Amino acid sequence: MRQLNWGILGLGTIAHEFADNMVKLHPIYAAAARSLDSALAFQKEYGVEQAYGSYEEMLCDPKVDIVYIATVNSRHYKCIMACLEHGKHVLCEKAIWGNYEEMKTAMALAKEKGLLLCEGMTIFHMPIFKEIKRMIAEGKLGTIKFVEAELGSLKEDDPANRFFNPDLGGGSMLDIGTYGLSFVTHFLSGNITDMNHLMSPYPTGVDETWSISLGTDTKEIGSVNLTFRAKLPKRGIIAGDKAYITVMNYVRAEKATLVYPDGSEETFTVGETAKALQYEIQDIETAVLTKDHSLAFTENTMKVVELMDRLLTAEGRQ
Repeated sequence: MRQLNWGILGLGTIAHEFADNMVKLHPIYAAAARSLDSALAFQKEYGVEQAYGSYEEMLCDPKVDIVYIATVNSRHYKCIMACLEHGKHVLCEKAIWGNYEEMKTAMALAKEKGLLLCEGMTIFHMPIFKEIKRMIAEGKLGTIKFVEAELGSLKEDDPANRFFNPDLGGGSMLDIGTYGLSFVTHFLSGNITDMNHLMSPYPTGVDETWSISLGTDTKEIGSVNLTFRAKLPKRGIIAGDKAYITVMNYVRAEKATLVYPDGSEETFTVGETAKALQYEIQDIETAVLTKDHSLAFTENTMKVVELMDRLLTAEGRQ
C-alpha cells in the first residue's frame, strides 16, 4: 500500500505526541498553525516537508491526503467541515464533537465525498482489546452482564485553564468522559435503551463530575464514573457470568487480568502502551487505503457522540 501524506492541523501538546509516533512509522508531509513561526519550528523538529502559517493554506495543498486535527475541542467541527470540503480524509482528536446532529451532517458530507471521518480514540485500536473481544466471542466470560469504566484526572484547580473554560469546549465529558463512554459502549453488545446520570458542575459552569448508568435491550448494564477534581483509577471492568476482566490504564492498555468466580486469575499482555498512537495511525491508514471503514470504528464514535449530546443537553451545556 502507498504511503499517505498526512497534514497536522493545530500544533499543541497532543500534536507533538502524535508526530513523535508518526515519524517512527514514516515522514510527515505537512503541518499548519495559525502562525508561520510555530509551523516552521514544528517542521524543523520533525522533518516535516511543508509548513503552513494558516490552516486554509494546508488544506489547499492537493498533495495532502488526510488531516489530523489537534486543535482545542471548540474548533473541531469547523476544522472537520473545512477538511472535508477540501476533499481530505480526517482523523480528529477526541472528543471529536459533542453535538450529534452536527456530527451526522459531517458524516453525511464525508460519505458523499467518499472520505473517512473518524476520531482519535486509542481504545479502539489497542491490540489487547481486540484480544478481549476474541475471548468474549469464544465465551470465555460467559454472558456479559456489566461493563464499567472510571477515570479521575485531578486537574489543577485553575479556572483560567482551558479545561474549565466553557468557551474552549472545557468540561470533563469532552476531555475524559469520551474515554469512559467509548470503553463501555465498545463492550456492551446490546442497544442502549436507558440512561440515567448525576452531574456536579465546576464553579465556571463546566461539568466536573459525572456518574452515568446505561441499560441495554440485552439486559446488560454499563457504568461510567469520571471527575476532573479527584483521582480515580483508569480502570475498566467487563463482567460475565463465567469470569470478569479488569483492565487498568484502559485508555492505552497493554495488560488485563481475567478473574474466575473461585478467585483464580490469569494476567495477559498484548501490545504496548507506548505504541498506542502508532496502532491508531496504522488502523486509520489501512481504513483509508482499503476503504474498510470498520477499522476506524465510526459507528461506535457516533454512538458515543449521541450519548454525550444527550447528557450535555440535559445539563444545559449544549
